Amino acid sequence: MGHTSLAAKRWFVHLGLIVTTVVSLVFEFVLTVHVVIGLLFIAFVAAHLLQRRRATIALARRLPRVATWARRASRMALADTTLLVLTLAMLLSGFVDVGLGHPTRIRWHAISGVVLTVLLVVHTLRRRHRLTSSAIR
Repeated sequence: MGHTSLAAKRWFVHLGLIVTTVVSLVFEFVLTVHVVIGLLFIAFVAAHLLQRRRATIALARRLPRVATWARRASRMALADTTLLVLTLAMLLSGFVDVGLGHPTRIRWHAISGVVLTVLLVVHTLRRRHRLTSSAIR
């Protein structure tokens, strides 16, 4: 598969993350739409991490070495880990809210959603020039 095709798939996944985040936030009060779009978002997170599986595994091995966290590769590992942890937190807290029939006292789902949205906005803004040409590694 050519570099252009790989970059296009990577861009599609990034675009999917952005669009599903926006649509999920806009339709937060329409529970069915919010849940379906949220699950689609999770599929895009999985695709994002799978596209970078070799790099993600290598980067995850660096995480225990705190001294290396300032390096670019280590920051990518932290970003991937943060994305995964926040996504799982949001998913699990959403299931708890649905199971209870109301949001928990501490709005874990909303808090994790806001933090995840901020992470995605910062990530997108910092990489906006490279998003359309990044290759899967």
